[in-house]
Amino acid sequence: MVMIHHITLGNTSEERRKALFPLIRSGVITLGGYKKAGIYGLLSCASGRQMKVAHRIFFSDEQEAVRAGYRPCGHCLPRQHKLWKAGLPWMEEGCGTFKISNMQEPVNLLPADGEVYFYPAFFSAGEQDILFETLVTSIAWKQEPVWIMGREIMQPRLTAWYGDRGKSYSYTGITMHPQEWTPALLEIKARVTAVTGHTFNSALLNFYRDGNDSMGWHQDNEKELGANPVIASLSLGVERNFLLKHAKDKNLREKILLTPGSLLLMKGTTQHHWYHSIPKTTKVTTGRINITFRTIVG
Repeated sequence: MVMIHHITLGNTSEERRKALFPLIRSGVITLGGYKKAGIYGLLSCASGRQMKVAHRIFFSDEQEAVRAGYRPCGHCLPRQHKLWKAGLPWMEEGCGTFKISNMQEPVNLLPADGEVYFYPAFFSAGEQDILFETLVTSIAWKQEPVWIMGREIMQPRLTAWYGDRGKSYSYTGITMHPQEWTPALLEIKARVTAVTGHTFNSALLNFYRDGNDSMGWHQDNEKELGANPVIASLSLGVERNFLLKHAKDKNLREKILLTPGSLLLMKGTTQHHWYHSIPKTTKVTTGRINITFRTIVG
């Protein structure tokens, strides 16, 4: 296979996204490159996000990039870059291709009264990068006021509600009416259903712009979610801590680092017995998108 120029995958950003996503998911593309400088690196490399489409290329593996005369990136491939700079061989035999991790069967992370399962590599680094950039620009984000303890405040994050027609959702004094599913959301939902075995008819999206945005302690126990809600929560962008605390036993607490491209599945009696939150942090300066797939009953 020869290297692929990003600009040739379509005339618009949406056309290129639709063409690129399956190539990454199938493993046809595993690395990216900067044509002007002759550099290759990981699809998740932050430097690649600033690149113009005309200068971005893709490779099937490391051997292909090297054969094309490209050198390793100093940001995302520091070990290979140091060896290259010293004039030493930097590729280990047989490990030139970056493969998507195999999905492993998760275990219940809660000690009692509920079920929480974590899939750390639900989407590959390349896939999640594309999805994050797509959703940042294509979702109709808004910041709405909510009522908490008798006073109105602005939510410390941006939100959006997508779903099947008629599947509205109310919480903390506001009612959200669904917008029509986007192609990207439908593609994500299909994979979530295929892996978890659960179907969903709606999704609440949260955009945490930086560490100042947060989610307070709460339970997703609204009546329209049913008796024992199943909620699949996908994380894109920067990693954030997800906290859980038992409603009665103050000694029961859990902390899960939600890594980019990971999926967290909450089910069973979790929403009856556990609270969860995303706390503020001064260590995070970039954004995270969270998609919580749900089923509105009735």
